[in-house]
Amino acid sequence: MKKLFLSILFLFSIAFIAEACRPENPEKTANVDGVCYGYDGGEWYVRGFEQDQDSVVLKHKVVINGEKVTVEEIYIQDYRDDAASPRILVIPKGFKAVAQLYLPKLEKLYISKTVDRTHDICTIMYACFYTPNLKSIIVDKRNKDLKSEDGILFTKDGAYLLKYPAKKAGKEYSIPNNVKSICYGAFGHCELETVYYPKQKKGIENYEQFGLSDPYEEAVDNLGFELGKTKFIGR
Repeated sequence: MKKLFLSILFLFSIAFIAEACRPENPEKTANVDGVCYGYDGGEWYVRGFEQDQDSVVLKHKVVINGEKVTVEEIYIQDYRDDAASPRILVIPKGFKAVAQLYLPKLEKLYISKTVDRTHDICTIMYACFYTPNLKSIIVDKRNKDLKSEDGILFTKDGAYLLKYPAKKAGKEYSIPNNVKSICYGAFGHCELETVYYPKQKKGIENYEQFGLSDPYEEAVDNLGFELGKTKFIGR
């Protein structure tokens, strides 16, 4: 009963927060050079792509309907598995937030130094990333809030593990000792066989707040793993 309640609460939280961010039908839309934009609350944002592309470098400044506008956020929520998607995406200087990133064919993601949040870090990270073919994440070393280590996305201090690329090569992973919180769905679609975790820790922050004593045994599904397919070993 406890697990059922937590699952319902978790799903409700995702739906509520995601809906509060950007409407499914924005006030205005525009397509420029294959990139789809939406307008809501006085801001333009990236909302998708017209067709599959090999590589896309987004633009911070875009001319829409004859007017030069500033784009700082990515909010792509096309949930279809065949949604248009680039294989490589570069988020350049000037962008500040990745609120939703549903790109089923994305393999490599480059994040510039100015992206300072991925929608409140762990709050809705499960909803934030749907990238089942992602192999690597690279963050500009000058970024003050985020970093990548071996293609894995962390906060700059290493306390939050934000995203482990689903198609990253290898069958084993050892969670660093300084990780304090693993974001929901951080390991979504991964095919890891074994995950080693720091046994001396009593728990991970985001599980303790739900009253769970052992995240690796009681709630690994929230990390994005399929139960029974991944072995967790304390080291």
